Amino acid sequence: MLAKWWKKIALFVCIIAVLFNITYKIVHRTNIKQELTSVLGGEAIKFSEDKENVENTNSKDTK
Repeated sequence: MLAKWWKKIALFVCIIAVLFNITYKIVHRTNIKQELTSVLGGEAIKFSEDKENVENTNSKDTK
């Protein structure tokens, strides 16, 4: 009997594994800012919070 149903059982196990994986990823989602700052220590990434500082230094240079 198991020999006839092995494909259906394997498919069912795979579907359950995929659902658990999706649920885990939704529940344990990380913040995009944390992800970006973890790359190269955050040195290569400039955020919009730093935009004011860049605008102020550019306006001083043009005067």
